[in-house]
Amino acid sequence: MNNGNGEGLYRQLLAAVALLAAPAPDQLAWLEKHAVPVDEIALNFDDAAVLAPHLGDQGWLAPEALSDITRMNDLLDRLATDAGSTGWTTRELTTHEQWKRIRHEAERFLQAEGETERTLPFTRTRH
Repeated sequence: MNNGNGEGLYRQLLAAVALLAAPAPDQLAWLEKHAVPVDEIALNFDDAAVLAPHLGDQGWLAPEALSDITRMNDLLDRLATDAGSTGWTTRELTTHEQWKRIRHEAERFLQAEGETERTLPFTRTRH
């Protein structure tokens, strides 16, 4: 495994996935703490997910993990593109079935990566 800055990028990805996996009340607290809208959770993940192929090339992620990242990204994209979707409100964050699927996939990814202790990540806001 080539270390380079791979470990830092891998940790960034794990932190973004941990935010996706967090229970809705924890996500809401994170949003409030950082004074950002709901879509920042997806944007935070997207910032890290673009690094996944690079991490795969460096040996930090197995092909199965790359598939999991793609699946989570697809679920978030579907939430964003569904006609009439209101999945980007705080209410929907706690009740929308798609968010439940996203949390489940993120949790599954973290379990597969051996991540059991998590702290919610720092955000890079776009204001």
